[in-house]
Amino acid sequence: MRLAAIPLIISAALHVVGFMLVNFAWESLFLIFPAVVYCLFSVFLLRGNRGVAWLTLVCMIGGMVGTGVEFMGPLIAPSPVLLGIIASDAAAAGLLIRGLWLELEAQETQ
Repeated sequence: MRLAAIPLIISAALHVVGFMLVNFAWESLFLIFPAVVYCLFSVFLLRGNRGVAWLTLVCMIGGMVGTGVEFMGPLIAPSPVLLGIIASDAAAAGLLIRGLWLELEAQETQ
């Protein structure tokens, strides 16, 4: 689960970059909220908190869907940034699923 903090921080950085690339547009201010939340989640993931791992997994899935929906209307950030956010969220989700699965298997063998 600790490894999932890396793409999570990358996603947070991409949110901030997206906000900066649109010249700090008021409509894109929403990008800062996930960046802050993802940074907080990464701190707890580095500590191995399983409850936050589940919450982060749900947020990653929601983040991928929400960012995908952005392509249906006017973009709040450049499309390469949005694609990067989707990719890093998918990587974080995959690593979280792997970490949670391995932890569950370890508990079953005890």
